[in-house]
Formats: sequence, C-alpha cells, structure tokens
Amino acid sequence: MALDVFEYLNALDQDRYRAVIIHTSPEKSKALTKFITRVGEKVKGKYIDLLDLFIQSKELRENIESFRPEKFRNFIVDHSKPQSLLIIDRVDFLLDTWRKKDRDIFFQIIMDQWDGFKEATKAKLIMCLQTSIEIENLKLIESRKNRILRLDDFTDI
Repeated sequence: MALDVFEYLNALDQDRYRAVIIHTSPEKSKALTKFITRVGEKVKGKYIDLLDLFIQSKELRENIESFRPEKFRNFIVDHSKPQSLLIIDRVDFLLDTWRKKDRDIFFQIIMDQWDGFKEATKAKLIMCLQTSIEIENLKLIESRKNRILRLDDFTDI
C-alpha cells in the first residue's frame, strides 16, 4: 500500500529518530527531485540541492576532499536550524568521493544519530539518493517504521 508522504512526516514527528532516506533509480532522479521539492513547498521545509550548492560555491568545490562525514553532519545541523523539515537532495556525488568507512559513518549519522530528542537535531531530515546495493542493505536501529524508502513507496502529490 502506497504511503501518503504528509501522513508519514506527521507520524515521524512522534519518533525519536527523524531521519529518512528516500531513494530511486538513476533514471527517476528528476522525478524524485520534483516530488521532494513539492513536499518541501507544501510543508515549508528547507530544500538544498547539494550538488548545485557545491557547483555554485567555490569554497565547497575547492574543499571537497576535506568535506568528510563530520563536516557534513555540522553542515546539516546548521541548515536544520530553525527548520521543522530539512531536505538534502543529490547527495550521491559526495558519497562517491568517500571511502566505505566514511559512507558507513554518514549512514550512522543519518540513521542512528539524527535524534529528535536533541536540540540540535529536532528537524525531520530527508536525504534523497539514488538506489544502490549499499542503501538497500542498510539496517535500522530503534525504528518503529521503515526509514529507508523508495520514491515508488509514496502516492503522488
């Protein structure tokens, strides 16, 4: 049964861990971007196209090699204030620059440490990625609901 994204986000407010990964196949990436920007507009969330941000920012481009998971965590914490929803789209290029260990740290930050009970991480967080074996094999800790979802899991808006 397809999920209503707005009902899902409302239910997520009740959970301790409020981070979600929505992924889709590369050929549907534009559809995911369109879907998630509409979600952000309707709930007045903050949307960041990470690839575009790196392209536009000389400082980020020049320091991509040192933009490791901890820097990324600080980046999303800073951008989540005072938002109720933060959407980060097109993260894949950054993951492609990291070793497996760094990607594991990233997924741990997203799935296990984005704790809505902490002041710095109160906002709901949506990470938009392309489907990969690595994403499909992720396991969640302490979750009452699935937080790794495909675009096709949702009804259209």
